[in-house]
Amino acid sequence: MPHNSASVPAIPLRAAAVPDVPDYRRTAARRTWAELPTPLQERAAAHLGGRVTGVRPAGGGFTPGFAAVLENAGGDRIFAKAAPESDAFIYPSYLREARVLPFMPPGMPLPALRAAEHLAVDGAGWQLLVYEAVDGTMPGYPWTDRDLSAVEQSCAEAVRSLKDFPRELAGDPLADDIAAVPSSFPAVAEGKPAPWFLPGLSAQEAGNFQALLDLCPEALTGDAVLHGDLRPDNILMLSGRALICDWNYLGSGPEWTDWVSVLPYARAGGLDADAWLHRSALTRAVPAWHIDAFLAGLLNYMIHWGSQPEVPSSPRLRAHGRHTARIVYDWCRARGAV
Repeated sequence: MPHNSASVPAIPLRAAAVPDVPDYRRTAARRTWAELPTPLQERAAAHLGGRVTGVRPAGGGFTPGFAAVLENAGGDRIFAKAAPESDAFIYPSYLREARVLPFMPPGMPLPALRAAEHLAVDGAGWQLLVYEAVDGTMPGYPWTDRDLSAVEQSCAEAVRSLKDFPRELAGDPLADDIAAVPSSFPAVAEGKPAPWFLPGLSAQEAGNFQALLDLCPEALTGDAVLHGDLRPDNILMLSGRALICDWNYLGSGPEWTDWVSVLPYARAGGLDADAWLHRSALTRAVPAWHIDAFLAGLLNYMIHWGSQPEVPSSPRLRAHGRHTARIVYDWCRARGAV
């Protein structure tokens, strides 16, 4: 979940009405192809096998890193990502992605990595990642049971495939990531105002959410290797299969948490998330309070980051946090969790 912790210049958060829902296809404010140094352009073109004649930037995501489909005159294409070491947020993520992807087992539901290079340009380090170009679409426009079924299958497939993944690359336990975020619930439980984007959160509910949050160390025990940041803009639907992208926040925990992290978005898109909990082999045997504890942790995480100052280089990041907080809160209330 660390995608919210952007350490970049910020501007104060201004109180407003409940914000609009982000269009996850158009959340990024990225470095352009023209802004890449010439040696980096040349290396990307070399992987493409010819001069770059077309650039289609990726619209999803929340970082300023370069990410685009590149095409040459012959119609060959690659998907390239790049960031300089001066970008303290995205550069380490790309380094981690370059490190872990070569260890992914065959058949994983992800776009294939073709190359990863670390380049020195004018004394500064750059990380370049080159993938196969995938003509996929982001789920949720609109959400369908068919797409959600494919996401569930890919989550299950990833859990099975990663059982022998190197433990030293598996990342921190999910419970530790959740515990590292200060809780917003006690203050509201004591009578202070709820976050402006969750006006319905009552003192009693906040106390109940805190009780669930306290259960996370027990509920989130597990050693499955997790994507750790699964949301619609990290998924591409292709020919009925869900490909999972951006494997730079690996963590460990129960095998069901990546799957459950997608369900609030599908529910907000009109699908029956609780029916899918019972339908999926990943979650049908999981105690309800484990699910509720995880959702409380996710809610607190998004409340915290959604309340932070706005990020100029990622203008939709905080809106994403606030939107996610609202849909998780709505689901928890509908489940009777609080």
